[in-house]
Amino acid sequence: MARARSRAIPDSRFPISGAGVLARAWAICAKDAAQELRRRIAIASIFFFAATAVTLVSFGIGPFGLPGEARDRVCSALLWIILFFCAATGLPRAFVREEETGTAFALRKVAPASLTLAGKTLFNYILFLAIAAVTVPAFSILLEWHLGSPGGLAALLILAGYGLSIVSTFLAALVARASQKNVLFVVISFPLLLPLLLSAISATIEAAGGALPATALRVVVAYDGAATCAAYLLASAAWED
Repeated sequence: MARARSRAIPDSRFPISGAGVLARAWAICAKDAAQELRRRIAIASIFFFAATAVTLVSFGIGPFGLPGEARDRVCSALLWIILFFCAATGLPRAFVREEETGTAFALRKVAPASLTLAGKTLFNYILFLAIAAVTVPAFSILLEWHLGSPGGLAALLILAGYGLSIVSTFLAALVARASQKNVLFVVISFPLLLPLLLSAISATIEAAGGALPATALRVVVAYDGAATCAAYLLASAAWED
């Protein structure tokens, strides 16, 4: 009788509706946001790094009178280099913080790996968009870089930012218990994110010239889909094992 009753009660770790999944993923995202806002120093350091990088690049590139096409190529590459290293500075903390504060075991008990990955990816995605919202306008102003298609660049940042966020979040789960977390994260993430970064640079060059980077955006969407499937299939192996 007791055994039959226990079977009838659903496991609280696994929500039974789509709304429940979204609500619990958002709860994990809100928890991470509250923890970061209480400390502030971690998020402030990311934005400080972005501001320092943009300022140094503007002083380094500013004196050179580059022609329009060469300037678009240089600025596109430098922009994504800055965004990549900003992401590498802040996004790995998603799972590393759980191990450092000793809350990882409790989180594994109350939420499955896929749900945890969804919540932390959402937080990292919002953080990346906030970084891009500050970095890109400052970059354009300080380097006097005029974009021909701001809408194309905005669409690229939304799509490529998601791919960057989910891959970074998954890799953060993978290296969370390693001794040299930051170094290992950069070493692993660069080859995995290289196709995304190259497509993003190519699309940014097209957007700077005034064209809509349709082909490059399709490549980014395909990368996002493949990265999402791989991350959720391997989430349990990366986080729970």
